[in-house]
Amino acid sequence: MSNPQSGTIGCSCGKCKITVADNRAVQYFRCGCEDCRQGIEWGVTRGTVTPDQLPHLYYILADIISIKGKEFMSAYKLREDGRSTRLYCNQCWSLIAVDHPAYQRNVFLIFPKHCVAECDLSVPLTAILFMKDYPKEYGAPPEDDVPLFYSFEYGQERNRFLSLPTVANTFRQTNDPLKGINFTALINSLGRPEILNLEKGKRFI
Repeated sequence: MSNPQSGTIGCSCGKCKITVADNRAVQYFRCGCEDCRQGIEWGVTRGTVTPDQLPHLYYILADIISIKGKEFMSAYKLREDGRSTRLYCNQCWSLIAVDHPAYQRNVFLIFPKHCVAECDLSVPLTAILFMKDYPKEYGAPPEDDVPLFYSFEYGQERNRFLSLPTVANTFRQTNDPLKGINFTALINSLGRPEILNLEKGKRFI
């Protein structure tokens, strides 16, 4: 494997940017969950681009070697019991990235349509997730030849998901040395995330 090149993820107004040591996305899903949709739509009400019906999301290794415009970054949770923490630019409301305990500080999530990602996103689609929340008015989901998961409510689905070759490696703890800091450390440095107290499943567009 060739030596990694750095990449950047920033906002549309240019005030915020993080540089990662390795620009190569390690995982690619499309997700129908109501929380992904709500987090994106909440930003849309503040002026960002209209989301896709089934968002594209990529995972980047969490090794951040530089940060620009930290004073313009704000962290939010949708609800008090929310597990995901979303990092927005508080000037243009680009959704820069997302953290979650399941990512084990190894990776973070980006939605390339809702940030400015100068990264290698050539990794193939792995799966389509959480279709139980996919709005019926959207019609049939894409017919990509990849596994589709309705939910992770049952152990069989979770085990089938974790058996996918790239998944277990992405969502694992790692002791590999970092060149910088992980994404969770960046989030923590901003202080306690603001709780939006959004009604679960509420739509904004």
